[in-house]
Amino acid sequence: MNLKKLSEILILAFWLGILLLAFWANVFILWNVRLYASHAPWFSLTYREFALFQYGAMILFKLGLLIFFLIPWLAIKWYQYRRRGED
Repeated sequence: MNLKKLSEILILAFWLGILLLAFWANVFILWNVRLYASHAPWFSLTYREFALFQYGAMILFKLGLLIFFLIPWLAIKWYQYRRRGED
């Protein structure tokens, strides 16, 4: 697999992850009470703990997208830019 194809896959995965994160955030913002009510019987969480868990999980997901997809994509683009300058 060449670097061009790999960089295309990485940026596509990053944007798909951002779309999933936006969907998750919208679902939580619009239906937070209903989500809490459906999960409350399973776990003994207060609403505050539930909200903190959701926001914390969103932050970890976003960091994962940055670390595993965006930063490698930027590194590949930087490498390709420097390599083009050497030719």
